Amino acid sequence: NIAGRIIMNTAPVTISQSIERFKIYLLENDKSLNTIKSYSQDLNYFFKWIQQRYEPPHLISILTSTDLKDYERHLKSDSTIAPSTINRRLITLMKWSEFLVTIGSTYINLANNIKIKKVQRQNNIRWLTRKEVGKLLHAIELEKQQNYKKGVLHQTIVYLAVNLGLRVQEMCDVKLADIDVQRSILRINGKGDKYRIVPMTENTKEAIDNWLKVRDQQSDYLLVSSKSNYITTRAIQHIFKKYSRQLGIEITPHSLRHTYCKQLAQQGVDIQSIAELAGHSSVDTTRIYVTPSIRELKDALKKTEF
Repeated sequence: NIAGRIIMNTAPVTISQSIERFKIYLLENDKSLNTIKSYSQDLNYFFKWIQQRYEPPHLISILTSTDLKDYERHLKSDSTIAPSTINRRLITLMKWSEFLVTIGSTYINLANNIKIKKVQRQNNIRWLTRKEVGKLLHAIELEKQQNYKKGVLHQTIVYLAVNLGLRVQEMCDVKLADIDVQRSILRINGKGDKYRIVPMTENTKEAIDNWLKVRDQQSDYLLVSSKSNYITTRAIQHIFKKYSRQLGIEITPHSLRHTYCKQLAQQGVDIQSIAELAGHSSVDTTRIYVTPSIRELKDALKKTEF
């Protein structure tokens, strides 16, 4: 294992080397590429701050808990950084500090005294109204008149997100073998290799059926592009950017997934069931859909304003 290999290396370790090893450690522990990228960016901010504080070489051995505490004060005193960003950077620093102890680069956790900034939880999640989803589906119907095959693909992608709540990667990964038309269910191998089953709606089944009738490629995957037998997340995001520009509405695969969860909550579906359907590992993630959003609070204020 990676920790064992690093402990055996007794040579002085620089901060930048430890960050690279931390990234390898995260990769070997099945962290997503997005998570690793986020941790890397956060630690690079810290490293740049250290570079201004000390002359090279920037060895791990020069760091003390005072340095990390001073960095915490630096972040919290910067009014241009959102509290959520400050907390994310501090949490990254904590995880990295734990890693340094694990591999024997430090004997104590340098981040022991760091405290997360207390923030009142407010719901900034963006979901679409039924009217906005209607505008999107109308634009896709017009697309079908110009290019039927492309329009049916776009409709299928939208329904997978807004009617079944699939993440963008989950949409790309759906295989024909995952679709059980007789039982009206779809099997999903989701985030973190978590398997779940979601019921298929009639409109979604019809869209999938129409898509399978017009697609040309032979592929084990449901969604294919004009150039490949597997559609990428980037290609799907590009499709939504096109409709966002066309309609003047911010539409992303994730905002449609949020819309799916919000619609369930508004129909009185219990929080545990929503978590199961969406593949959330914790109901705390699901709780945002039963909490008023900033937009909903603004609309409420418009009705009560003097």
